[in-house]
Amino acid sequence: MEKITLYGYPTSPYVMKVACFLNYKQLPYTFVPVDPMSPKRIKFTGQKQVPVLSIGDEWRLDSTPIGVWLNDRFADRNILGRSDEAADKIMEIDKWVSDQLIAGRFRHAIEWEKTWDALRNGWKLSRAVHNATPLKAYVRWIWPFGLRKAAFIQDIVNQLDLNEPIADMRQRLCDEFVAYLGDGPFLGGEECISLADLSAYPTIVAGHLMGMHVDSPMLRHEKVIAWCRRVQAELPKNPLLVPDELLERPLV
Repeated sequence: MEKITLYGYPTSPYVMKVACFLNYKQLPYTFVPVDPMSPKRIKFTGQKQVPVLSIGDEWRLDSTPIGVWLNDRFADRNILGRSDEAADKIMEIDKWVSDQLIAGRFRHAIEWEKTWDALRNGWKLSRAVHNATPLKAYVRWIWPFGLRKAAFIQDIVNQLDLNEPIADMRQRLCDEFVAYLGDGPFLGGEECISLADLSAYPTIVAGHLMGMHVDSPMLRHEKVIAWCRRVQAELPKNPLLVPDELLERPLV
């Protein structure tokens, strides 16, 4: 098999998505952390965007196209459903994950409900980044403020209705997720894990596992907890790109 390499930031929800695709498909890969202050390791792409996935001499950008590419290259453990209709539904849910669920998580980095919690969350993220690509002490200290001002985060968050109270947004996202789950064991009513499940899972559980302080109606909902456990059963015990010693809470 050609060498597979994933480049990215260990805390990026998009990079974690791709790691989940690879882990579910049981494809061996090397994770190469990219320094967010100097992304030289992905200079070969001509861009600063992560994730980047290379297979042999080929490479791709953007988590969802990477998932489709992986499914085309490696047919085992299909993640795009058994029909065109199922694939369309999976891609619809994946778009919701990017436009709403991930954007909602990023909103917490910009809108600080509780200043101390927001600072601690930012410092936990900087600790994970520092573990992969060492940061200067002052950079780690100002990390929460950098996230708050980051243009790419603001662009993502601006897709949301910012007039909606953040607590209402969290509950709406939970309700929409449960609706997408329907009666199926997996999203879209699918009988098997799909790209949509693997896209949503790390965003839902990463903060919990890393000990971050964010109220999450999803992780109090019985159907979501049961779904998390079904997805977890198909992934490594540590499903993230941070080492075990940085995980502060058990799996859901």
